Amino acid sequence: MMAKSYDLIIVGAGMVGALSAILLAKSSLRIALVDKHDGEYRLSTPPAYDARVSAISSQSKALLETANVWQGIARDRIASYDNMVVWDGLGEGYVDFNAGEVVLPELGHLVENAVLNQQLMKQARSSKNIDLYLGDTLNSHELSESGVRVELASGHTLDAQVIIAADGAMSKLRSENAFDTVEWDYGHHAIVTTIEIAQPHGNTAWQSFGEEGILAFLPLPSVEQKHFVSIVWSVPPKEAESLMALDEEAFCRRLHYAMNKRFDVLGIMQTRQVIPLRQRHAKQYVRAGLALIGDAAHTIHPLAGQGANLGFGDVKALVDVLEKANRRGEHLGASKVLRRYQRARMLDNIAMAAGMESFKRLFSTQQPLIVQLRNIGMKGFNQNISLKKKLVARAAGLSSFS
Repeated sequence: MMAKSYDLIIVGAGMVGALSAILLAKSSLRIALVDKHDGEYRLSTPPAYDARVSAISSQSKALLETANVWQGIARDRIASYDNMVVWDGLGEGYVDFNAGEVVLPELGHLVENAVLNQQLMKQARSSKNIDLYLGDTLNSHELSESGVRVELASGHTLDAQVIIAADGAMSKLRSENAFDTVEWDYGHHAIVTTIEIAQPHGNTAWQSFGEEGILAFLPLPSVEQKHFVSIVWSVPPKEAESLMALDEEAFCRRLHYAMNKRFDVLGIMQTRQVIPLRQRHAKQYVRAGLALIGDAAHTIHPLAGQGANLGFGDVKALVDVLEKANRRGEHLGASKVLRRYQRARMLDNIAMAAGMESFKRLFSTQQPLIVQLRNIGMKGFNQNISLKKKLVARAAGLSSFS
C-alpha cells in the first residue's frame, strides 16, 4: 500500500494528543491522529458524573478556547471553583485560597474527562487537516532526522516529519525507543468516585491531609438542589483494598470521618475506581523524529490536581515551537527543533514533580514535632497574601499578579 504523507503523526487521541492535533491543524499542518480507542465517548447523565475529572487552569482553558473546544462544552457539565481550602487533619493549620483575594474571576474549573474528550474528538473530526486512524495501533515505526515512517495494524503506511507520542503513562513509543526514566511508586493508591453531599459545596475545593490519607473534594454542578463532588482519596495500597471492600454505607461513614465531619455524605453516584500512583519522568523528551508529551513524558501525584494542566502546558510549548519552525521552513523532526520544546518544558515539569513529592512526604508523616511545625507554617503562609498570589499564579499558568 502506498504511503500517505503528513507533517506530523500524533499517537494518542486523549486530551493532550487531540488538543495538539487541533491546534497544529489550525496552522495548516497536516496531521495523522492515531489511537486504539474508537473515539466515541458515551456520557453518563448527571448526577451520575464520570468518576474521572480534571482541574482546568486559566491557561488550559485559554488553549481549549483557542481550539474552539471549551465553547462546545455544556455549561451544566462545568463547575467553577473560586475557593480552595487545604487543612492538616492532625492539627489546626489551614490555607484558604480565594479568587477575590488574588483578583481572579475563579481559581479554575472542573470538567469530567469524558466530556472533554468528547468535545476534543468532535473538533478533531471537523478539521480538514486531520485524518483520524481510530481503533488502530502502530505495528512498526522508523525514525530519522529526515523523516519517519509508520506501519499501522490496519495496513496503512504513513510518512511524516515527526511523531508525537501522546500515548499515556505506559507509552509504547517511549519504551520501544529506550527513553530512560526516573520513577518510583508513591506508596499510594487513589480511590475516585462521585458522591452526593447534604449541603452545598460553595464552589469550593477542599483538601485534607491526615490519618485517613490525602483526600480531595472537588465540586461538581448541583442538580435539582442536590449537591455533588468528585473525590480523590489517596491512601496506602492495603488501606485502599480495605476501603474498596466496604459496602456503600460503611464507605460513606469512613469518608465522613476522613473529612473531619465537614460534610454529610448521602451516597455514592458512581462505581468506585482505584488507581495505583507512580511518579515517572523521562530524562529526555525528544530525539530525532520523536517527541514525548503529557503522561508519556511525566506523571505526578494528583494531590494538587495539576496533571492535566502540565500536559496542556506541553501542548502549548510544542505547538509554539513547531509553528515557528514551520514558518521558518525548518524540518519539524530535526533534533535542534524538538530540543526547543524540551528546554521550554523540562525544568517546569521537574520542579512541579519535585514539589509534589516534597509536599506528599511532608504531609505523610505523623511525627508530633513535624506536625506542629507544618501547622505553624500553614498558619503563617495563610496570612501571607503575596506568597499565596504567587502560588495561585503558578497553578493558573499565569506569570504574575499585580
